Amino acid sequence: MYISLYRRYRPQTFSDMVGQSAAVGVLLESLREGSFGHAYLFSGPRGCGKTSAARLVAKSLDCLNRGEDCEPCGVCENCRAIAAGEHLDVIEIDGASNRGIGEIRDLKSHVSLKALSASYKVYIIDEVHMLTDAAFNALLKTLEEPPANVVFLLATTEPHKVPVTIRSRCQHIPFHRITIADTVSRLKHVCSQENIEADEEGIWEIARQADGALRDALSLTEQAVALGHGKLSLESVRELTSGSSRAELEKWVTMLRTDPRGAAAALHSIMARGISSERLCEALFVLFRDLWLFCLWKDKALEALETSSTERDYLAAEAQHWDKDKLQAACMLCSRLLPRTHYGMKGDIFSGLIFMELQNILAGNVQPAPPSRSREPERAAAPQPAARTPREEISPAPARQERPAEPLPPEDDFWMPPEEELPPVRQERPAQRRVQEPAPLFAGQPDMIFGNEAPAAFDVAGLCARLGDNEFSRLVGNLSSDWLPIAAALLNAELSRRDGTLEVTFERQMPAKNFLSIPHNRKTLTCAAAKLWGIAGGDTQPQPQHVSEPDEPAPEKQSAAAPEAEENEPTAAQSLTSHVLRLAGAEVLYVKSIHANEDETEGNE
Repeated sequence: MYISLYRRYRPQTFSDMVGQSAAVGVLLESLREGSFGHAYLFSGPRGCGKTSAARLVAKSLDCLNRGEDCEPCGVCENCRAIAAGEHLDVIEIDGASNRGIGEIRDLKSHVSLKALSASYKVYIIDEVHMLTDAAFNALLKTLEEPPANVVFLLATTEPHKVPVTIRSRCQHIPFHRITIADTVSRLKHVCSQENIEADEEGIWEIARQADGALRDALSLTEQAVALGHGKLSLESVRELTSGSSRAELEKWVTMLRTDPRGAAAALHSIMARGISSERLCEALFVLFRDLWLFCLWKDKALEALETSSTERDYLAAEAQHWDKDKLQAACMLCSRLLPRTHYGMKGDIFSGLIFMELQNILAGNVQPAPPSRSREPERAAAPQPAARTPREEISPAPARQERPAEPLPPEDDFWMPPEEELPPVRQERPAQRRVQEPAPLFAGQPDMIFGNEAPAAFDVAGLCARLGDNEFSRLVGNLSSDWLPIAAALLNAELSRRDGTLEVTFERQMPAKNFLSIPHNRKTLTCAAAKLWGIAGGDTQPQPQHVSEPDEPAPEKQSAAAPEAEENEPTAAQSLTSHVLRLAGAEVLYVKSIHANEDETEGNE
């Protein structure tokens, strides 16, 4: 039975491992010093040698003729059985198909059994990230404290999917992508062993197409040899890769510069052979990048580039006809088109876009890269306001249009406190209050502005004398000096008498309304009104009427002799302090009397 090249040339010793010197060095030193751990996690891209390294470790642990360098002999019974996958003490488990908790329970039931014919029992779990969460949890205890003669070797291409509780119980050894030069060296060795006539450019093209996976490189080599009738040539590789070889793209780039009409036909032919837009965009980016680097640093750039001798000659000849800015623009063009090719861009659209843009770049129309769409760069690039000179002034905002003020009341009924008693902040006059039926109690209200603190003493009799002989001044006169804030709150209200009751109405919600809603303040106002107008209930703690809003259909009237239960309303009293602190300015004067008894102080607070 025919065996594929990648199976026949699987590494049988640690020295056969290609491009993994760091990982192999760690494993060999641990075996030599006798400090090999009980669990290891091998991670890396596909085809880089993870499973091969795990088998080599198993060979080295169970080899009957192991040398001082810890290399397996490869000829003893155990080495041959492990290489063939027939050893009973080396158990390989496919994590993709044996991923349930049932398989892990079977493993735990056999892990404590003694090895049959070898010194160690080795469990190799490939694609371990495919196990379920329940299977991982069932494996935790066994993986942390296995028997003395048991070793676990886990392999995965996606280590981030392995739970951290598993990774912390293993020694993590990363495997890296195999370089193009190492892949070329290994392919030459295989071709010489198989007596295959190989073209060096074809080997380089296969190594480039393998993208760091030696298994893929051997598979492509086998297909190219079959397509070339026993010979590995560049033509067979080009046909196998659908026309995306490096040599063909180099010819197309030269034709793009010298013969644009022929370049358009050649690009159409390349796309017709079935190459994907994504692969062609990646290949063009690599080619333009190599040309750009050679333009910058000449021969020094060749040390960082994985190119053959023929490709180096091309870079030296072609870079002379390109400007570094144009090459950089071509690289940015490929980088902008590459994300769009992931979503299945049609070949005709891709070829048309890249050809037109490259022609614009060659013509000198180099366009900068578009700005990023993320929010952070937008904020960073936002234009800053220009600095103002010291003499520059900011134009004031347009004046707010106000309603024309109503005519002032007669001078006899209007009084303004002296200027030294007023704070200089607010100078506007509140609109005159309209009194509902019956006729207003007073002709006009004084425009009084109160500060944050009340004066130490205030002459109520002098105030009434200044107000003149009207009903509002007489109502203020019936209030003692301790209850002067009630008079201040009434400045924002409309008073009216109906059917032996007193109605107090406010145009909107304001702190003065909350202040007059306190039961003790309502009682004081009702007593003063009873003395002035003879309203009943002044001696029995009467309640003032409901304070209504303008948008209400009609103010609800309440009798002055309401039940005493309403005096215990906690809502208005509790919210008074917060309303005064937030909203009170010059409209309301809040005074805490030092002459009031304990009950009165509690009510006013």
